[in-house]
Amino acid sequence: MHIILTYNWHAMKKITFIFLVAVNFGGAAAIAAPGPLTDDDQFSLSAGFDYSSGKYFLASSTDRRSNPMTGEYENGQWMLKVAVPFSMISSTRVATPGIGNIRADGVAKGTQFGLGDTVAAASYNIYSGKASTFGIDLTGKVKLNSAETGIGFGQNDYAAQADAYQSFNNFTALGSLGYKILGSPAGISMNKVIYGSFGGSYQLDDKLNGGVDIKLSQNPYSMGEGHRELSAYVSHKISKNFKAKGYVLKGFSNGSPDSSLGAQVYYGF
Repeated sequence: MHIILTYNWHAMKKITFIFLVAVNFGGAAAIAAPGPLTDDDQFSLSAGFDYSSGKYFLASSTDRRSNPMTGEYENGQWMLKVAVPFSMISSTRVATPGIGNIRADGVAKGTQFGLGDTVAAASYNIYSGKASTFGIDLTGKVKLNSAETGIGFGQNDYAAQADAYQSFNNFTALGSLGYKILGSPAGISMNKVIYGSFGGSYQLDDKLNGGVDIKLSQNPYSMGEGHRELSAYVSHKISKNFKAKGYVLKGFSNGSPDSSLGAQVYYGF
């Protein structure tokens, strides 16, 4: 296990900037909420780790270790979220999960570490049926190019998606469909892609639930390959405020990691 203790001033400025963005994001959400905070207002913070490994069209693997930090605010039908990862990537050539190897120079990269791309999202529940057994959410999402050199893709991405759920007693069927605009680096034309997922979760008791999910997407560019992934997770409510979640993932395309695993701990206020 590697413990990273070295920081540079450039990285610290980025971390400070994104921290302030996240704080103001949550503050703006609270101000925008009608009236004083009530039991309907929920704010949570989470931290975790993720490890993935994949070849992405290459002979050798790219290994990515990430420590995501996420803030989430809910008020009535609205949900706002900001996620910031700190990542370490080990590879011999430039490869990006979900995109693959996009450069012909094959420059050796070794091990890179630093701040990853910030992702901000806003969701609105446009329909919630009787006893909340059926619902539809609309989400807008942006991935900001805030990553250190060698960590991110170097471009902003934008996405819009719809999520639907239908509950049948302890089982809930889940599905999503989205459209993503990928930023194009110099000399490469990225596609606009349709993506989606389907799966389900099962509530084993009042504290424990688990589920599976299948994700698919179109090719991100002419020489790439879209996502094809199967994941499974287990979530346990430790107390009124604490929740833990663990997951594993298996990829079935060159655009997906061969395998991935991770865990997150949530604290709700």
